[in-house]
Amino acid sequence: MNILLLCDRVPDSASDGLLLRVLALARELAPRHAIDVLCLRTRPGLHDVAPGIFRRVWVAAPGAPRPPAGALGPLTGWAPEVLYVPSPEVAALLQHEIDPADYDVVWDAGAVLLTQLPPRWDAVPVVADLVDDMVLTFRRAMHAAPRWIDKLRNWKYAHVFGRFERESMRRAAHCVVVGDEDAASFARVSPRVPVSVVANGVDTGYFAPDGTATRPGHLVFEGTMAFPPNEQAALHLVRNIMPRIWAAHPQTTVALVGRDPGPAVRALAGERVSVTGSVPDVRRHVLQAEVFVCPLVSGAGIKNKLLQAWAMERPVVATTMSIGGLQARDGVDLLVRDGAEAFADAVLQLLESPERRVALGRAGREVAVSRFAWGAMAAQFEVLLQQAALAANRPVMTGR
Repeated sequence: MNILLLCDRVPDSASDGLLLRVLALARELAPRHAIDVLCLRTRPGLHDVAPGIFRRVWVAAPGAPRPPAGALGPLTGWAPEVLYVPSPEVAALLQHEIDPADYDVVWDAGAVLLTQLPPRWDAVPVVADLVDDMVLTFRRAMHAAPRWIDKLRNWKYAHVFGRFERESMRRAAHCVVVGDEDAASFARVSPRVPVSVVANGVDTGYFAPDGTATRPGHLVFEGTMAFPPNEQAALHLVRNIMPRIWAAHPQTTVALVGRDPGPAVRALAGERVSVTGSVPDVRRHVLQAEVFVCPLVSGAGIKNKLLQAWAMERPVVATTMSIGGLQARDGVDLLVRDGAEAFADAVLQLLESPERRVALGRAGREVAVSRFAWGAMAAQFEVLLQQAALAANRPVMTGR
């Protein structure tokens, strides 16, 4: 097949969950199909866009950002158009330079740019890889938010994304998400668009135990700290869970590993709490953990951080909110605990039991290897792309 990939950022590194997924799937598909990419330039400079994966690359400037709404933000801007600013360069490329006759299917990663496809593209089917269902994400964030203004803001965006899914996503021939809960939420909001689950995977060769010694009493939580569910989890961990752990084990340390921590997360840093910001290699930090903790209280989708910790044989304590789509087994391949006291007790149990830590770590690694290899996920995604192309009655072209 000839595939046009649309992406709202340059796929030049696995710097976040979306790009990790895009690059992993594209790397598996590239030997059998030709993939061109149209993406937005999200930072200045030249980009080495994954050489050997993509045939052609167009990098367009994003649209001019809208002025901030200020204090009235939660009360204004209720149309789906407020979510994504159109890019004039994208529009021009799709209208005049990139020919829809050259493609069997469009793969929209993140479902951000499909609204910019002009009418001349109507005959080309779109597979929208939504990844996480944002209606579910914001509904959960609304329930978890401590302040009424944050609850209102999250309720607003759940409503706006609901309209986006009902109205804009009708352009898609098929929608893809990473977990069953996300699929069920999307199907309730937009029942006209078929939806399938293609879970995230993990590179079990890259994320693997390597003999790195753990630091006694050291905990790690990892994720992009600018992502609200990760920020909420970091605050919950240090403010509500760690005091209970420190009461029994005062020497316990915790590292909050991930780029773009905001002021609230940076303020958590202290003698027993480190806030790393962006790191060149997350493996070095995770492998030092005696216990990997994931205390999410909001969000949706499969968590790459858990798959990576599993693959590196780190024992995991996680909340129910953290394990969607993983079909994890409490007490077998990780410990699932909700509430600060129960979560802290589970961490303390593992800190006091080396044998239990080893057993959980090995079980997690086995799950990552047996069920979450990227090759299997890409095969599922490939079938959906092919089915969309065939259903559109377009003769499938030979890719590579």
